[in-house]
Amino acid sequence: MDVSALREPKPIRLGRSVHLNVLLAANRANEAVDRICADAGITHAQYVALWNLCLGDHADTGLPVGELADGLINRAADATRLVDRMVRAGLAERLANPDDRRSVLVRATADGRAAFEAATPELQCFHQQQWAALTDDELRTLDRLLARALWADAADTTSDESGDAVRDAG
Repeated sequence: MDVSALREPKPIRLGRSVHLNVLLAANRANEAVDRICADAGITHAQYVALWNLCLGDHADTGLPVGELADGLINRAADATRLVDRMVRAGLAERLANPDDRRSVLVRATADGRAAFEAATPELQCFHQQQWAALTDDELRTLDRLLARALWADAADTTSDESGDAVRDAG
């Protein structure tokens, strides 16, 4: 077989290079975030859930599991199992939903808030260092381009007033 026939055109090589760089960046970030979270006694998934539970508009009253699932990185189907583990670990509690007897609310416990507060400063420092080689403008451009690539099949992606990329549900 002629090996030169397997040579990829430049656009495909560029796409492969971007793909590998995104994977490498994600793997390195996940390793660092996993370590920081483990030092606080939680998993990365638990930190993301606690971020939603502690900083959301309903931190005091709790969130329905479905709304919590919307804010998770992993599949929404894993939300109930994640909440089960968090309840067993004392990081979250289930409450009756006064607006819908068929569902429950999830709220961070004092231990959950303490774990979240223990991990957050180091995670913020990591995120600052993670992108230190980029200017603010470059970082905003990267954010916008990644959001466009991630949500290309969905409605328009725009940035909110803070510069964060958000999906426009249209």
